[in-house]
Parts: sequence; C-alpha cells; structure tokens
Amino acid sequence: MPVALNAAGRPRRIGVEVEFAGLDESEVARVLSEVLGGEIEQSGPYRYSLGGSEIGGLTVELDTALRKNSDRRLVQEGLDFARGIIPVEVITAPIPASALPRLDAAMSALRDAGAKGSGQGVFYGFGVHLNPEIAGVDHPLTPATIRAFGLIEERLRAEDRIDGTRRLLPFVDRWPAALIDALAGAATASLRDLMVLYARHTSSRNHGLDLLPLFRHLDDRRFQRLFGGGDGGTTNARPTFHFRLPDSRIDEADWSLSQAWRDWLLVETVASNEALLDQLASARLRYRDRLLSGRGDWRDESTAILAKAGYRA
Repeated sequence: MPVALNAAGRPRRIGVEVEFAGLDESEVARVLSEVLGGEIEQSGPYRYSLGGSEIGGLTVELDTALRKNSDRRLVQEGLDFARGIIPVEVITAPIPASALPRLDAAMSALRDAGAKGSGQGVFYGFGVHLNPEIAGVDHPLTPATIRAFGLIEERLRAEDRIDGTRRLLPFVDRWPAALIDALAGAATASLRDLMVLYARHTSSRNHGLDLLPLFRHLDDRRFQRLFGGGDGGTTNARPTFHFRLPDSRIDEADWSLSQAWRDWLLVETVASNEALLDQLASARLRYRDRLLSGRGDWRDESTAILAKAGYRA
C-alpha cells in the first residue's frame, strides 16, 4: 500500500469476503481448518467460526438475512431447499496483505473440494469483497482514493469478465457519470465534503466501491440525515473502503485474490500520485465538456493516460 500505516500508526489491514456454492458451511470450515489450522465452532444456525488460525479468525455462513430466523421450521426448510443458489460466504477478520497468499491457498483447497463460482450456474450471482482499512479520515489519501476510483473505474471494469448473471443483478452498478464529473472537479474536497457530494448522486450500496460504511464511520449523525433511508438504514459503520468485485471465480484454476488486490493497489497508487490524479481529473472535465460534440470513450481515454504513466493492463 502507498501508505502503510493507519491513523494510530499501526499497519493497515484488509478484510476479505468470498461467496461461492457447492459446499455447505461445515465442509467449508473443515477445509479452512485443514489448511490454516484453528478450532471450529458452530456459532449459530448455518454459521461456523474458525478461531486461532494462522491468519486469525474466520467466519463461514450462509449468506442470507433469513439465516437469523432459521430456528423457524418453515424458514429452515426454505433455506435447505434454496441452498443451491444461496452462497456460502467466508469472511476474514482484518488481516495484513501479507496473509493473502495463505488465504489463496485455502481458496485453492476449497476449489479442489468442489466450491463453485459465478460461472457454474445461471443464478450464481456471487462476488468477492475487499475491505481495505483507510489511512485515516483526515489523511489526504482517503478522499484521493475515492476520486481515483471514480476516474479509473471504467479501466478496472474493462479487465473484469463480468458474468452475465451478475449483470442482471443489482450488485455491479457503475457510479453515475455525473458523480464522476463532480469528483473530477473536487480536487480540494475533504472526506466530509465528498460525503455530501456523493449523497447528491447516489445512496445505493450496489456499486463497485460502496462508501456507505465509511461515511457512517465518519459522521453518523450526518450519515443518518443523508443516507438514513434505503440502503443506509442497515449499514454498519467501518473505517474501511468496501471494494466489491462482481464475480467469484473460485472454481477457476488461474483465479486468485491477488488479482483483486492488484486492482485495488492500482486505485491507491493513482490516488497517491498527485500529478497523475490531476491529469485524469483534467481529462475527465474536458471529456464532460465535449458532451454536445460527442463524448467518445472515457474507458479508452483513461486507459491511455494510465498506460502512458506506466500502468498497463
């Protein structure tokens, strides 16, 4: 990471969430324990915890709100019936980036055990989420990262082969074009400024970068005023970004979490390069002003700027 420490002076960490089908929660917990060590405990209906593993604590659960009501017989029968399309989710405690290779080893073992990703079923709209800890609410990298993501989101999407099922589900929406334009012109904005700016354009969590947990952590009272209805009402506060990859390809032999991590590192690298970020922002404002004469393709334009700076696909 360009900035290695958080506001408390400790190494920044990252939470990881991976969704898939093909195995039940107990099978997943067993495989994780075989690879990473630790003690398995059933911590609730359709939910297992793995404590004391070599990368810290992990949770394995059926990824649905109905899980919390599964003590009701009809709900339990419904969950059992729908298990084929409801993903199991592996959730890590915050870990250092150096632990990702060991987590990848566990993902490989799950693949060998029969885990299925997005491409293995019409209704398998599964994802992978990274939750990188912010450098600090007042650190300049934090608002810069938001601007950088907006300016290069099209480049990131060009590298992802988003599964057709996922495109039909409300998990991969782009940030609105007007939001990108506004971010391009917000060079001196603080994180608090960007919270207000963001609320003018979207209140949804269903974007590639979900900022609502961070905004709630920043200022809960303002968050409730801006986002309290809809998605915001159920958002938990976290001092992290929520980077939502549209597909889980756990069953593909050449897939690894390092690919998603490289995408995120590109966002932070651009954010930490003030000259490059300014160049992208200026190009975006010119692109916006070409509206009447035909915009062209921002993906190609932003990709060319990154390539010239040495960041090629």
